[in-house]
Amino acid sequence: MSALLYFATALITILIAQRVRRFTRAAAIVLLLAPLVFTGRALFTGGVYGPVDLAYSYEPVASLAPRAGAGPVVNPSISDVYSEFMPWNDALRRSIAREEWPLWNPYGMCGTPLAGSAQSSPYHPLTLIGLLVPEAQSFAFVAAMMLLWGAVGAFLLFREFVGSEIAALFGAVAWMSSTHLIFFAGTALVLAASITPLALLGARRIVREPGPRSTAILTTALLLVVLAGHPESALHISVFAIAYFVFEFRVAPRTSATLISGVAAAVIALLLSAIFLLPLLEVLPQGEEYLHRASVHPQVSSTAAQMLHRLAANFFPFVEGAPGVDEMQHAPDVRHGWLATAYAGSMLFAPAIFALVRSRSRERWFFLGAVIFGLAAGVSAPGVTQLLSHLPGFGIAVNDRMIAFAALGMCALAAMGIDAVSSRVFFVVAAILLLAALAAPTALAPDYVRVNAARAVIPVVLAACALAIMPRREAVLVMFALLVMQRAGENAALQPTLPNRAFYPDFPGREVMRADQPFRIVAVGELLPPEISTHYGLEDVRGFPGVTFARLRDTYPLWCVPQPVWSNRVDRLDSPMLSLMNARFAITPAATTLPPWWQVRAQYPAYAIAENTRVLPRAFVPRSVRVVVSPVDSIRALGAIGDFGQESIVEDRPAHATAPNGPGAIELLGDGSHVRLRARMDGPGWVVVSNANWRGWTARETGHRIPLRFANHAFIALYLPQGVHEVELTYRPRSFVAGAWISGVMLLLVLAYALIPSSAITFFMSFQTSFFADGVRRRYAG
Repeated sequence: MSALLYFATALITILIAQRVRRFTRAAAIVLLLAPLVFTGRALFTGGVYGPVDLAYSYEPVASLAPRAGAGPVVNPSISDVYSEFMPWNDALRRSIAREEWPLWNPYGMCGTPLAGSAQSSPYHPLTLIGLLVPEAQSFAFVAAMMLLWGAVGAFLLFREFVGSEIAALFGAVAWMSSTHLIFFAGTALVLAASITPLALLGARRIVREPGPRSTAILTTALLLVVLAGHPESALHISVFAIAYFVFEFRVAPRTSATLISGVAAAVIALLLSAIFLLPLLEVLPQGEEYLHRASVHPQVSSTAAQMLHRLAANFFPFVEGAPGVDEMQHAPDVRHGWLATAYAGSMLFAPAIFALVRSRSRERWFFLGAVIFGLAAGVSAPGVTQLLSHLPGFGIAVNDRMIAFAALGMCALAAMGIDAVSSRVFFVVAAILLLAALAAPTALAPDYVRVNAARAVIPVVLAACALAIMPRREAVLVMFALLVMQRAGENAALQPTLPNRAFYPDFPGREVMRADQPFRIVAVGELLPPEISTHYGLEDVRGFPGVTFARLRDTYPLWCVPQPVWSNRVDRLDSPMLSLMNARFAITPAATTLPPWWQVRAQYPAYAIAENTRVLPRAFVPRSVRVVVSPVDSIRALGAIGDFGQESIVEDRPAHATAPNGPGAIELLGDGSHVRLRARMDGPGWVVVSNANWRGWTARETGHRIPLRFANHAFIALYLPQGVHEVELTYRPRSFVAGAWISGVMLLLVLAYALIPSSAITFFMSFQTSFFADGVRRRYAG
């Protein structure tokens, strides 16, 4: 089914691209089929394209690996895909199944914003189209379409300044199969990065052919980049497109139409994406990452040894070793690591060098600059790193990711030079690659070096031979085929394809974790990696969110251990905070000694399921409440509380010492972003709800709004008088409502412009102008 969806969506993409620039049927077929080199197996078998195999490194699913078809881990370096992006897509689907907007993700960290965290890409066209197929199959579809859009955008861009379709196809397929795109497939990062060529095309067209068509191209590119959900990439790509706009603007006619078209494209894209951007802007200041990004990702320059090694890895990636294996053992202080490289195949080197030396295209200077700057940013070169750290936005961004611009620059240069490159250049490049292989670190496995050296050298030698003995046109076709084969071999170890049945089968003990009221779970140590619980419909108090609630992060010392660039880890079950957070069940190692109030409900060879007999309901009325004024006071008070059902902390004014509260009984109905509280209060008092109190929660009773406060530093508190109450508790930030209105109105205006004949619009505008002009004349005449 995913294959049919791919071909249908890809065909529509090709037809739209034909309206941007006409190209042959042969080129269309090549573009259509090229992504299948990497995703075809998953598409045609209904398999999972992505690192689900990593989940089988841990219980409770590790014991299921043989019958699930999960073999040895292919690439341990891409853990974010299975531990973040796949669960977020599941949370998105569950929101839609509840007939809700994708605003709230209840499955980790006591709830986090879903759309507001951006990287779930909830409004991106590929995410939405992917909902038409089962979740396990959707990742192959999205990856295939991401590669296709990258290839089509690069092909259309390169055709602007190269002489033949085959040359443009050569560069486009190289970009599509670049290590950066394949390595990070399945993430918001490359969902945005793949659109970079289209953004450059839009910038170029607006300068050279200002008008509605060019504005539409740039608007589409910017909108797709923003909706991809990676704010850093949106910043980087926008600045890159502006740089290309300025480069083109210097030689093109300087008209007001050019500037108007450029500004209009940016404004329209921003307004159309307001439903996505405004919630993000509201969420970010509440997050730990935003508040402490400079300390989490400091802008540190490379040493000379690091820079030399990392530059070498961009041209000879095998010096780093196999992803996650040799790379972790060899030169840990200098390795390039998870940031990947600008490498897109050794087949690009000779034509790129030839383009710099012999091409007359002025674009070669821009793309050479892209290569140099992208490499400098990617390897954290001194000077460039310091410069970027002082620019607005760049100071808190991971600017190493701009190495993607170097990959695109190499592909563009190769496209310029492939039609005229000589065999001698290929032979020289082959010799250099061979010398590099001989100089590879001795710590690497000899078989690994030989295989990867052969992949890098042999295609280049064959290309040189083809140029020496064959007519130019046939030789270029041979070089194109060699590029595809080379990249297929080199990228084979980057992304696994697993059978459909490997997508999270039910594990023994899952049936034990049931209750007649909402509950959360926790896992001890390395069991059940973060966010994986989403695939089972279980809410985990741990998590690996895109944005971590800063207030919840403040409570970590009381119940868990934070880990760098990974989830928080729970090692003990004796913290009262776990009961407060509604952690009713725990997955524990089989031999763990449990606190007395945790009772084993199911025992298996490698793990056990335990139940917390002191767990507090999702919503409860504590027997006493201490009111404090500031967050500092609340976090200080938490450590002294042994039972939050007996005493809780609320932030309000005026402060007062611990006082009786309630009593009362609460029934909570529903889940997700909309729940109902049925409260019977025998006395007035505070109700505590253990959902993380992100800005955007509102409580209403019979239309009247109930003020919310912070309970126990990070959670929700509301005050109810004596009596029976029906309270609607909803997560719907004002930023979402405002953004939805702005995006909706802008979408209607765009559709009206596209559907109403231009003659009617011209008539309306001229009528309005004359009407107001006549009114002004009459007023002043009077």
